[in-house]
Amino acid sequence: MSEPRILTGEHLISGNEAVAEGALAAGLQGYFGYPITPSTSIMERVIKRIQKIDDRISFVQMEDEIASITAVAGCSWTRKKAMTATSGPGFSLMQEGIGLAGFTETPLVLVNVMRGGPSTGLPTFPGQQETMQAHFGSHGDYLIPTLVPSSIQECFDFTIEAFNIAEALRTPVFVLSDQIISVLKERLIIPEADEIEIVNRASPSNPKITFKGEEIDVDFVPPHNAFGEHEKSFATGLSHDPSGHVDLSADNYEQLIDRLHNKIMKYQHLMPQPDLFNIDDAEIVLVAFGSTARACRRAMILARKEGLKVGTFKINTLWPFPKEQIEKVEQGRKILVVEMSRGQLIWPVERYVHKHVHHLAYYRGQIPTPSIILDKIRKVLGGDNK
Repeated sequence: MSEPRILTGEHLISGNEAVAEGALAAGLQGYFGYPITPSTSIMERVIKRIQKIDDRISFVQMEDEIASITAVAGCSWTRKKAMTATSGPGFSLMQEGIGLAGFTETPLVLVNVMRGGPSTGLPTFPGQQETMQAHFGSHGDYLIPTLVPSSIQECFDFTIEAFNIAEALRTPVFVLSDQIISVLKERLIIPEADEIEIVNRASPSNPKITFKGEEIDVDFVPPHNAFGEHEKSFATGLSHDPSGHVDLSADNYEQLIDRLHNKIMKYQHLMPQPDLFNIDDAEIVLVAFGSTARACRRAMILARKEGLKVGTFKINTLWPFPKEQIEKVEQGRKILVVEMSRGQLIWPVERYVHKHVHHLAYYRGQIPTPSIILDKIRKVLGGDNK
């Protein structure tokens, strides 16, 4: 029995299932992956669904994660929307391929469901220890948009956003989930197909595209001359000009690196912006993302009941970091960074607020509970700087 590609309506499903549905709704045409906990159910949902969809969607379970990211990039160069999903060690194995995809301006989506690490670490427990790896995992200078959902609805919505950003800006895009979000079940509302914005990358014959009502500047994002189309196409990991031809000159390399960075920064405002709660009168602001942001939201509510003036700054796009927004929110307030890491999120926060901030580093393979966060809030407001 066939099913529609987009399952409009209300559903009670997990975060990983919502990611798969978001990919299908965005126009997924190729999935290449390797099973690894806790991301595997994304792949399982995709293969289950595509067998019931009339559209042609390629699926291959690869021999490892190195092959997976390479296959996704190759599929994308045939003008197909492609993705993979992984966790922990798999994300590490993909880094060289990620660097190549970034340098060749290859649109693709990579979902990384974070768990405790390093190495095998805690395969079935949550972590947020790939915060910096998402930015600096591969060698060289590059910037990859990184979206961080904290609910099942956002797993669906942000996956669609990831595909649209990838297509509009010709770049890999990460979706960083975590083990808590991956298995959590909540209500998901999938809208009608005509209510979902779908972006398809520019081509030499159609160089002008729009994303969220804004035309993408071809000087920043050259049209994609995919394999088998128009004139001969070129893709190389060497320094190259906008057409893909090798150019190792100093001036060209500097211009290329700058353009790859600037095209992301130019359109940062089109990516999911931070959610701010109770900021106006806040004396302390909790900064977090993913499942940790959920605990912070509850801790804020409990603190407010005690008369403590607490706000939350929920990050939705981790990279590029929401520099301007965090600077505006700081305004002399105390900042408390809450993360499931020994100290990765605190680095960009302190860099952009230009001062020491308070920190709750919780790296126990567990999410910090609202009561733990509330206790830390009380200590900070009481003058305890530890």
